[in-house]
Amino acid sequence: MKKTKNGPGSARARGRRPVVDDDKRRVILARRAESQSIREIAAAVKVSVGVAPKTLNPATVPVSS
Repeated sequence: MKKTKNGPGSARARGRRPVVDDDKRRVILARRAESQSIREIAAAVKVSVGVAPKTLNPATVPVSS
């Protein structure tokens, strides 16, 4: 289980960028404030349907350092 938890940190250390950057995050939050559906938002921002809700949930958003 420790190796699983090390995955995202390891990916960042190797230079892998997150799927949702700050610009996409702003667009997702703005569109959700306009009551758009998750599917509409995901299609507009070109992310998967699973990524958009994770961006909206503050508990799952990684803290950038």
